[in-house]
Amino acid sequence: MRLAFRLCCFLLVLALLGCGDQGKDAAASTSPANNDIPVGLKLLTWRYLAQDAALVKEFEQRFRTKVEVKVRPMREIVADAQAGRSLQADVLILPTLEDAVRMKGFNMLQPFFVDAFTNGDVGDNYLDRDGYYAGLTQWTMVAVYNPNAVTSEEAGTYRGLAEVPLRGIRLGVAHPDSSGLAAVIGALHANLNPDAAALWTNSIYRLAAGGLQGSDYDQLDRMLAGELDMALVSMGAVARWFLNGDPKHYEAGGAWRVRFPHTQATNMNFINMTCITMPANAPNRNMAASFINYMFSKEVQEQLSNAWFEFPTHAFAEANEYLYGFPDRLGYKLSAESLEQNIPIGWALVNAQAEQ
Repeated sequence: MRLAFRLCCFLLVLALLGCGDQGKDAAASTSPANNDIPVGLKLLTWRYLAQDAALVKEFEQRFRTKVEVKVRPMREIVADAQAGRSLQADVLILPTLEDAVRMKGFNMLQPFFVDAFTNGDVGDNYLDRDGYYAGLTQWTMVAVYNPNAVTSEEAGTYRGLAEVPLRGIRLGVAHPDSSGLAAVIGALHANLNPDAAALWTNSIYRLAAGGLQGSDYDQLDRMLAGELDMALVSMGAVARWFLNGDPKHYEAGGAWRVRFPHTQATNMNFINMTCITMPANAPNRNMAASFINYMFSKEVQEQLSNAWFEFPTHAFAEANEYLYGFPDRLGYKLSAESLEQNIPIGWALVNAQAEQ
């Protein structure tokens, strides 16, 4: 099993060498041949990988248009939305369902509907009922742990995550603004009960080593430095960190273990989504709809899974094989709509802890 894991890692490292996790700001077409073509679509995102650029180039060639790509940190995008400033984009890609819900709440989005939603390619459980966002890919918060310090059973439940610090295990959790923590809390509220969600939130806030801080990658770096025994981070972040070409990260991938936590009472794992949206002021709505529909095609969905190490939402698309090396599977019983309804409760519990 270890040999198969290392072989898979090695092959994926070769494919990903030289690919950073976030590109620099870009405001030009990805195709030099498009210099004389006017900009037909403005894409705003928090991350732009080399594989993403290849997909944009293919879209440009297929639709004979030019795509202007802008990469900005999520904190800046959220700040503009809170202030009511125009996002100056036709399509906005967001890292979490929480971000999509916030943008919807700020009245920064408009509803959209594309063919991929009507022909059965994308299930309703990944779509906002009102049409303001759609799950481009799906993922979950996972427990990454040192098997010499933490058992698989402890890492495999949400309860275990909250209890292991009581016996001296150092648990790292990113700041809620940089993770899917609020969605987990909201899902606990929906699937179990309000008291369980509040107790879990209190435990994570009170017992996380050094408090909730930094990003998912910061937690993995802390583990590598020997500062943590365990971290609660996004599934995609773990895979990209293991396979980013750094030999130390690759070695850690062979030594550490990963579990998808579940509830003990109901055996539920809670998903999150990378979402695609259409800003309220999008000037090129038709081209935006074409781009969104393109991003949900089977071939593109599989390329996104290979680049992001997240599961596709297209019903017939295959996920990257590396993801099937994890011992658990995603939970599908809670829809995006159900999660959206409970995310405000998750944020309320998060904010209540932050104010104490």
